Amino acid sequence: MKRTLLFLYILSVMCTSTYAQTEIHNTMFMFNKLAYNPAYAGSREVTSISGYYRDQWSAIDGAPKTYGATFDAPLGNRSSSFRELAMGLVFSNEQIGVERKQNITGYYSFRFKLKNETIMALGLNAGVQLYSANYATLNPFHQNDPNLAKDVNSALLPNFGTGFFWYNDDFYLGGSIPNIIQNYYDKNEKYTNKYRARQVRGYYLNGGYVFHANESFDVLPQGMVRYTGDGTYQLPINCDINLSFIFVKRFLLGVTYRTDKSFEGIVQMQVTKNINLGYSYDYLLSGLSGYNNGAHEIVIGYDFNRHRDEYSPYEKPHFAKLF
Repeated sequence: MKRTLLFLYILSVMCTSTYAQTEIHNTMFMFNKLAYNPAYAGSREVTSISGYYRDQWSAIDGAPKTYGATFDAPLGNRSSSFRELAMGLVFSNEQIGVERKQNITGYYSFRFKLKNETIMALGLNAGVQLYSANYATLNPFHQNDPNLAKDVNSALLPNFGTGFFWYNDDFYLGGSIPNIIQNYYDKNEKYTNKYRARQVRGYYLNGGYVFHANESFDVLPQGMVRYTGDGTYQLPINCDINLSFIFVKRFLLGVTYRTDKSFEGIVQMQVTKNINLGYSYDYLLSGLSGYNNGAHEIVIGYDFNRHRDEYSPYEKPHFAKLF
């Protein structure tokens, strides 16, 4: 337990003075690593598909709503004990006020073994975002605001990214830049105002360690650090610090503190050897807490080729993704 507390302390030191929210926002980030790190593809050695839905600040008109699906699998002979290549695919749709973002991204990773039974994976991703903003539906205070004069209709924004994922059965450490290109949402903006209406590059770092208390109880501290910025614009560093407990390798209970002033509770269950369900609830500690109903997030996953007879959320690495 002393090692667990030390690990959490190190995470908290890394994440002081943080308030911002970044582009990718999932409370159950530990179940959705592929969305922000291409090197994660195939790390569990099974073919998996999952879907998620997030309803954030549901009592506020125009609050974010997100849903999506992910698929990843190692490539090659299934009878091989280790397959070097893997691929993945992610689709997501996000609605925030008058804005809508639809993304489809492909992922590829190359993995190789290091000393002490650890594996290093290097990944690339490439995809496109379809962006729309229907400003005509707004009723602005300044009716002639030039920033809202023209809608953005289905702007096609290509992008690519890269990342690494280092892991074994008891730990993982990953870093990534999922969107390297800083596109303008409206391509005409770059000729009129080079600082307005554009994507900003994001940086992600996450890690964790599993402590095996006994055969039926594990402790899982893990964290995610996010930074969004470039030379002219930046958001403060944001961090999620999570502590989860797994019982009889089938039930997970976890709590997360997000440094933009919120707490999250997580419940996950391995329903069968192929299917699992997860649910989380966000409770805000900021002044916005009195004006919303928190955030709800649901995840469901299915493993196509899980061959073990026992119930277990573990595949290599044990808790890198619990389904």
